[in-house]
Amino acid sequence: MRMKVIAALLVIAIAITWPVSQYQLNAANNKPAHYKNKVIVLMYHHIDMKESGATISPSRFGTHMKLLKENGYNVISVEQFMDFMQNKGKVPDNAVVITFDDGYESFNLYAVPILKKNNFVATHFIIGASSDKQNVHTKHLSWDTMRKLKAEGFSFYSHTYNQHDYVPLDKKGHKKGPMLTNQIYLKDKGRVETKKEYTARVAADAQLMEKRLKEELNNTRQMIAFPFGAFNSTAKQLEKNAGVALFFTTHPGINRPGSDEVFRLNAGTPALTANKFLKMMKKYG
Repeated sequence: MRMKVIAALLVIAIAITWPVSQYQLNAANNKPAHYKNKVIVLMYHHIDMKESGATISPSRFGTHMKLLKENGYNVISVEQFMDFMQNKGKVPDNAVVITFDDGYESFNLYAVPILKKNNFVATHFIIGASSDKQNVHTKHLSWDTMRKLKAEGFSFYSHTYNQHDYVPLDKKGHKKGPMLTNQIYLKDKGRVETKKEYTARVAADAQLMEKRLKEELNNTRQMIAFPFGAFNSTAKQLEKNAGVALFFTTHPGINRPGSDEVFRLNAGTPALTANKFLKMMKKYG
C-alpha cells in the first residue's frame, strides 16, 4: 500500500513539473471567436490629459488597447479591411480596425506609442487644409510626421480638404448645417449657393484632397470619413468621381463584406469605461 502511495505521488509530481508543449500553450492562450467574417471599426478623435466631449486621456486609450489584446481581438490594417469589404480578401476572427478623425497631433504624441506597444496599427482621416496651413488652435499632424508614421505602418486618408465645419444656411444664420451636405449661405453674394455651385465646391474639394494625399504620401488607395458622419447621395457620388472607394460613417454596427459604407463604433468618449468598452464590443460582435 505504501509503495502505491509513493508511486501515485511521483506521477503527480511529474505532471506538475513536466514541460508544457508549445501546442498546449497556444491552445491555452487562444481566445474564442466572438465573430467570424465580420469587422468592428473603432472611431477615436483627440487624446489629451483633460477629457471632454470627443477627447479621451492616454490612459483610457491605453486601457482600450490592452482590453483588445487580452480579449482575443485581432487588429488589422484599414487596407486589409478594404480588401475584405470589396470581397478581395479574408480577415481573422474578431477582426478590429482602429481609426482616428480630424488629424490631431495628439495621435502621434499619445496614440502611436500605445499602439506600437501592442503591435497595433491604425489609420487617421485628416483635414487637408489643417495640415497644409496649420491654422488651427489645436495642433494638427504635419505631412513630415505623417510620412514618418506611414513608413512605420500607419496610414492617412481623407476627412475632406476643407469641408469640416457647420456653417449658416440662411441670411440670419439661424439655420446651420454641415458644409459637405448643404447649399450654404454666401455672405459676399447675399444668397444661398445654387445646386450647381454646391456641386462644384464639393467636387473641387474632393479632387484637391486626393491630389494632396498623393503628392505628400503617395497614396494609392482612396477612402474618406465623412465630417460629422453627414453625407448625401450627391456628396458620395462626387467623392466617387474623385476616386474614393470606401466611405466611413458614424453609424454604429459591425461590417460585412460587399458594402462600400462602413459602420463605426464611437470609442473616443470619456463615458466609455473599461466595462462599457467590453460590453460594446460584445454587443456588436
